[in-house]
Amino acid sequence: MMHSPGLRIPFSNRKWQHLLAILILAGILAGCAGSGKFVPPPKVPSDKRPIPEPKSRSINIAGDVVKKQFLDQMKQSFDLSRQFRNLFGKKKEALNLNAFDEIDNNTWFTNRNHVKQLSVADVARGPNRGQDGPNIDGDWTIVSVKSEGVTPGFNIKDSEGVRYVIKFEPPAYSEMPSGAEVVSTKLFYAAGYNVPENYIVFFDPKILKLGEGVKFTDRLGRKRNFNEADLAELMKSIHKLPDGRIRAAASKFLKAKGFLGPFYYKGKRKDDPNDFIRHEHHRELRGLRVISAWLNHFDTKANNSLDVFTEEGYVKHYLIDFGSTLGSNGDEPMPAYIGNENSFDPHSVGGNILTLGLNVKSWEKNWSVKYPSLGFYTSEGFHPQKYKFIQPNPAFELMTDRDGFWGAKIVMSFTDAQIEAAVKEGQYSNPEAEAYLIRTIQERRDIIGKYWFERVNPVDKFELSDDGKSLSFTDLRVTSNLATENDVAYRYSFIGYGSNALLAGNNTPKSNGNSTSIALPSGEGFSNGDQLHVLLEVRRDSNTWSKPATAYLSWDSSTGKFRLIGVTR
Repeated sequence: MMHSPGLRIPFSNRKWQHLLAILILAGILAGCAGSGKFVPPPKVPSDKRPIPEPKSRSINIAGDVVKKQFLDQMKQSFDLSRQFRNLFGKKKEALNLNAFDEIDNNTWFTNRNHVKQLSVADVARGPNRGQDGPNIDGDWTIVSVKSEGVTPGFNIKDSEGVRYVIKFEPPAYSEMPSGAEVVSTKLFYAAGYNVPENYIVFFDPKILKLGEGVKFTDRLGRKRNFNEADLAELMKSIHKLPDGRIRAAASKFLKAKGFLGPFYYKGKRKDDPNDFIRHEHHRELRGLRVISAWLNHFDTKANNSLDVFTEEGYVKHYLIDFGSTLGSNGDEPMPAYIGNENSFDPHSVGGNILTLGLNVKSWEKNWSVKYPSLGFYTSEGFHPQKYKFIQPNPAFELMTDRDGFWGAKIVMSFTDAQIEAAVKEGQYSNPEAEAYLIRTIQERRDIIGKYWFERVNPVDKFELSDDGKSLSFTDLRVTSNLATENDVAYRYSFIGYGSNALLAGNNTPKSNGNSTSIALPSGEGFSNGDQLHVLLEVRRDSNTWSKPATAYLSWDSSTGKFRLIGVTR
């Protein structure tokens, strides 16, 4: 055995011996992983079983920030098992996956655009049902008031008794928060998440009527009754159009038995028996990191979520409040640091101290607002994996490559036409601003696809032919127009488990438009339940190939065909 003269391990030190033993064991386990017959994971139980109504709860925002930004980070640094998993690239995979590396519909997520593409009209409609927002032909009764901040708002009942949250706009940035609210709502809905019905509404302020017993906190910090004089004073600060109307975002109250407060991105809700998987191990919450980075939804704190108790008797989980997405920060354009640093970033603070604040970062140099109706949103310098949120998110921090690939599949499923349809629902008055937003969302989409489809084998949508003689797949780079058929190459091999120990395969699949097919063995000699594993690799460049994606087939003697029973990457 040859020894490196430059590397000496002090074996007299027991700690080093223990460390070496752990490293060797980890290597053995890694080498053994994935061998043998494929055993499909057990089906995840339904989380829609009727339960007693849980109690409503609120979140201490300041306390949650301290916990996520400091306490959790310190705890993770001492979690040796987590550190070793990260070191060997063996993060824990999500716990709600099915045999095909997807998730089934649940109370958090519904498979939509990436599984069966929505029509352009469906994307434009999003979650909205029934009439187009509050009825502006009758009076609106103010039920409660939000007077603090630059942009006040009301909870109202329209003339039909339907409740909405009305969010007004800052005078200097008309259209910015309401446009972001509606456009992001359409895209998050089509991606698969539960979101409220959000509308852009134009109304005459004369229809506002003050309800009884409305309380608010005035400028002196006193909580008292809200009166007509207060209403008149408050309306002076709200931006009005030349014809006197007001543009606002209207968020329809969710239909529910009860509102239970926000959900956390870590742990479980103890009073919900259906909440049996820790939130940080949900694929839909981990993969949300990719989708949120796409739309600049940096503020993924717990208080921008909502649990409701449905009329059917279970808890449903919503994402809410998208007024600070895309280029909007609610009452001002998105600051340049968003996406590049956390709200408190120790690395950035340390760098500024060492350089005495003289180091000017690239994103600080290029910050400018061209369209006030959009704020600041750009594809320049955008990196899907390096994007940082306002504070560390426990689910996002555990995202594996498979989770990231799943999120990227959803983002890349959006066509140019679908994105254009969503943006048009923002009702921007400047055509140039609208065109810029469409183009930037598309550019960030493609950056995400290029990154993740290079990092993870991009073959997907495996299907058996009707006669069971061939297995087809699609290359998401090709279907997403990130590559052409001339740019790609594949090779595959067969492994049989059961009656056949090993089968040789033709290494050249047959291309057929957007899909490619592999001729399968006849099945001669296979017994019922025997498996055929198809290992498929994609060429990355002239010298390297991706890790294989594996499709698992099982022989069914009753039909004389293979069945597709699972896929892994």
